[in-house]
Amino acid sequence: MERCIPVDRLARPDNFVLMRGRQVRDIREEQGLERNNALPFDEETLRARLHGIYTGELQAMEAAGRTLFDFPDAPWEFQLDMARQVWDEARHAEIFQRLVEYMGAAPGDYVETEILWRCTQAEDPAARVAGINRGLEGLACDVFDQLIRIAQRNGDEVIERSIDYVLADEITHVRMGSKWMRKLTEGDPDRLARAQAFQDTVDEVFNFRGGRRLAEDLEKDDGMTLTIAREARLLAGFTEEEIQRLIESTRKSAAY
Repeated sequence: MERCIPVDRLARPDNFVLMRGRQVRDIREEQGLERNNALPFDEETLRARLHGIYTGELQAMEAAGRTLFDFPDAPWEFQLDMARQVWDEARHAEIFQRLVEYMGAAPGDYVETEILWRCTQAEDPAARVAGINRGLEGLACDVFDQLIRIAQRNGDEVIERSIDYVLADEITHVRMGSKWMRKLTEGDPDRLARAQAFQDTVDEVFNFRGGRRLAEDLEKDDGMTLTIAREARLLAGFTEEEIQRLIESTRKSAAY
């Protein structure tokens, strides 16, 4: 099989609808459902968000599996870490499927976007883990940290504890990405720079028009702004310099 397969070849049940993220945003704008009108503590918004994470976990599982398959000459320890991540993401997908059902919805009730899968398309394993593990899984740390606070505000211990459990795995995945990005590029600063540049590209895609901030920098964290989880990212192996660079990039990005 070839590497970087197109998203429309991912296996899905017949009731799933897969669309480009930009197309979904255009439709929402046409219907007057712009992002800034979202009510983060509303049940319908939460259902849609949990479903989006569920399909994202499916794509994360598929991406880790593709990384394992695409690079058979990578070190054995690298392959072992990728196999572990496939298993982790499979559990995460099941957890979020059950949370979607807990909220009264079902898999396929909402559109699945391809933006996560599109961000995994890199021919170098160092760039692949930089984009997936450090970029996308780093974003997951931010999303889950905020969802835990939303669940706490709603008094929902089921969602709070479930997502806290998944967050612990995501932190481990980011650390694996940091480890292998550096190990695979030892003695090759140009390759390291290319891997970091790919991660930067992924980060810019998810900067939400420059609207992201540190939670402690908000006068009121009302759930409207996707915050950057400093503590989780530090636990995951990000440096203060890397976090600051991410903050600065949000101020100039209009990619999302």
